[in-house]
Amino acid sequence: MLVQVFLKYIVEMEVNMNKQFTFNSPMKDGKTIITIDDGRMTISRPGVLSKFSHGFSGEKTVLIENISAVQLKKAGFSRGYIQFIMPGAIEKKSGITNGAIDENIVYFESKKYNDDAETIKLYIENYNLYKKNNSNSTTINQQITKNKYDELRQLKDLLDDGIINQEEYDKEKEKILN
Repeated sequence: MLVQVFLKYIVEMEVNMNKQFTFNSPMKDGKTIITIDDGRMTISRPGVLSKFSHGFSGEKTVLIENISAVQLKKAGFSRGYIQFIMPGAIEKKSGITNGAIDENIVYFESKKYNDDAETIKLYIENYNLYKKNNSNSTTINQQITKNKYDELRQLKDLLDDGIINQEEYDKEKEKILN
């Protein structure tokens, strides 16, 4: 089942998912909505019960690339939760009561939310992996381009200093550019 969920969303999401997930925890937090859109994740908690458990803090929006880890405990005999960990944030211990006021934890009472929580976790992990890989290839391409121009500059200096002639310069320049 998990593999099917993953494959379904990996095809649909590409890099930018635009989806809303609703979690209910009537015994604890009330309703929580997680929206993933354009590289951002927003956690909102509408409703009276949510205000009692989390206060009137409003929505929280973070860049997905700023989420360093996602911890998931699936609902079963006890409630489940998904916790988003970000650099610089004070990580509170989860569990039955310790994470009750942590704005980075979303609780859910029913197994029916397990797949949505798993989808969010996989999406964030894959999004960050994709961003990291793209960033690395961009950096490598920039370094290759920079090295190429450095070599051309050194070659031109050799020509200007009379160490190589025009024919040798043209031949080496062609090698560098191709």
